[in-house]
Amino acid sequence: LFDQILFTNNLINGDYTHLQFYKAGVFNPHYLTTKKGRYKGYPFRSFSNNKFTGGFSDHYPVYIYLIREQ
Repeated sequence: LFDQILFTNNLINGDYTHLQFYKAGVFNPHYLTTKKGRYKGYPFRSFSNNKFTGGFSDHYPVYIYLIREQ
């Protein structure tokens, strides 16, 4: 599994010492997954065999949680 998370310049160069990495994950709800056929269990792709399938992407999106103490 390879993907990337991009940060804006404001987050990188600002004073965010109060933020702490909590966890990262892969967003894969049931509607983003192919239900049947050859690619069952894989992401529901937008295109397959040069045809639009009505799907979303060829991979699941990733996310992170940043937390701060109150």
